[in-house]
Order: sequence, then structure tokens, then C-alpha cells
Amino acid sequence: MEWYVLLSIALAAVVAAVLLFTLAPAIIIDRAVFGSRQDKREKFKYFTPEEFSLNTEVIPVSYCGVNLYANIYTVKPVEECGAVVIFAHGFGAGTSSYMTEIAHFAKCGFAVVAADAYGCNNSAGKKIKGFYAGAEAVIAAYIAVKSEKRLKDKKVVLVGHSWGAYSVAAACGKVKADGVVAISGFNAPAQCLCDQLKHMGALGKTYAPLLHGWFWLFNIFKFGACGNTKAVNAVKKSGTKALAIHGEKDKTVPLKHSFAKLAEGVGAQVVMLADKRHNPYNTVAAEAQLASLTGAHNFANGEEEKAYFASFDWQAATEEDAEVMAAIDRFIANA
Repeated sequence: MEWYVLLSIALAAVVAAVLLFTLAPAIIIDRAVFGSRQDKREKFKYFTPEEFSLNTEVIPVSYCGVNLYANIYTVKPVEECGAVVIFAHGFGAGTSSYMTEIAHFAKCGFAVVAADAYGCNNSAGKKIKGFYAGAEAVIAAYIAVKSEKRLKDKKVVLVGHSWGAYSVAAACGKVKADGVVAISGFNAPAQCLCDQLKHMGALGKTYAPLLHGWFWLFNIFKFGACGNTKAVNAVKKSGTKALAIHGEKDKTVPLKHSFAKLAEGVGAQVVMLADKRHNPYNTVAAEAQLASLTGAHNFANGEEEKAYFASFDWQAATEEDAEVMAAIDRFIANA
């Protein structure tokens, strides 16, 4: 057999091995993360607008041929609100997980427009598709705001946490917002997914760099050129005034890959909080309380588990840090 034939066989074997050991896991991981819905957890408590005495009004936010579940939250008539806050949620139970924050902004006199992203909570969709789908939901909400006669002439500030922080920053490249607040946001979709794999121990840390290219390619297939939008680049290109907040103890979005860390070079106002984790808008005690909820539990039986969740202090787990929230309020007012 000629040498070049052997070489061709060897190269083909290498390519097959790469496909087997990188493409297949990448597809499995992508489908596991984005191939299903994100809904409420059965045992968790989610505060309602009524518990904060909020006025709610449906606003039509069209996306992928359906209207996302979206509302205007206020404490006074919409016409009297000083600005519009478009709020974007993180992974999980959609806007229901952020009713404390939504209520805070509403009580500051803002009209808060918040939508459940496609495939999340009360919105339609069998799957969430990918990270950039969050940015598309923000863009759809912005279009809805500009189509509502009571809102269209008001100042618009985009605010988001985690996935929502990426969503609002990435959306800046497509809308003309007066400001953007990114809390615990990541900068690049593919890198964020790789960072989550690193929590899986040595195997995850080894595999993550090998799968990055596939994740990047999947984003192109799903969303075209926008699929790998970097949050910092979108904000820089748009010239949108930005506030970035990040906890230095955040293990979900590592500081080195965060929007906040990279936004320092594009003129954003950056607030780094040394004692905070992934929910820096909450107090240190609240973050600790939340960590105890999501940590590992060894319940002896179903009754013990039921009693634990029934007695859990949900108010304490969502206590806001007054200084951090005040900094956001000032930014919105001055945007």
C-alpha cells in the first residue's frame, strides 16, 4: 500500500476520532442546555405582582410568530412614569424569579416591561433555542415599547441579570436604548457554556476548550452572524451608556469572562463587589440563604423535604442590597 494511502487513512481516522469525541458531546450538551423549556420549580416560592401591590397590564411582544408573556408593571398610571425599564431575566423561571426587583423599579416610578423569553415560564416554545434568543426577546420588547403610545416617547433603559445581562447588552447593537445595566453578565455565549462545563470537575475542564468551536458554530446555525455577538462589542459599537455590576465571588460567570471585567475598556461604569456572588443586587446574607437552598440536600423522606421548603425564608433569600439598588436607580435616572 502506498504511503499516501496510509497517510489518508490515518488522517481520516483522526478526523473521525475528533468528530466522535468532540462533536457528539457538543451536540448532547447543547441539547441538554437549550433543547428544553425553562419553567418554575415545583417546590420553590415565587412572589406575585399582587404581593407587591403592582399594577399589571399585558403588552404584546411578538417573537417567532407568538406573543411572549409580557407585562407592564407599575405602581401609578403609565402616563406618569418617568422612564421605561425593560427587564430581562436569567435562566430559570422567567420574570417570576425577579418580582422583587421588578417591584423595586416600579416603586421608583418607572414603568417596567418584562417578558418571559421564548420557551420560558409562561411564554410559548418547546425549547429556549440559545443564549442569543434572550437578546431577540429584548429587541422584541423594545419594539413593543416603541409601539405603545404611552411609552414610546419615554427614556428606555435595559436591565438584566445573568443571561438577561448578556441579553440586554447584546441587544444594544440592534436598538437605541438610553442606557443598559448588566448584572452578573457574561460576554460571549460559547465561552459561557464552556465555563459551565468546568464545574463538572477534571473531565469538564479538559473537554471545555475542545468543544468551544462547536458551540460557536451551533450559534451561527441557530442565529446567523448575531449568534456569537459579544456583549462588550455590542455596547461599544452602539455607544450606549452602560453600568456593569459583578460579584468577585461569582462562580457561575467567572470574573475574567464577565461583561463587567471587559467593559472597563469601553467606558462603562463598573461596580465590582468583593463580597458578592452571582446575585449582587441582594445582600450578602440573602446570597448565603439562597446558596443553602440550591445546595445539596439529603432528605430522609418526602415529608422532610416538604417541611424544609415550607419553612424556608423566601423573604430573607431575596433581601435587596439597598446601596446596589440605589446605584442602579441613579444610573437609570441619569441615563
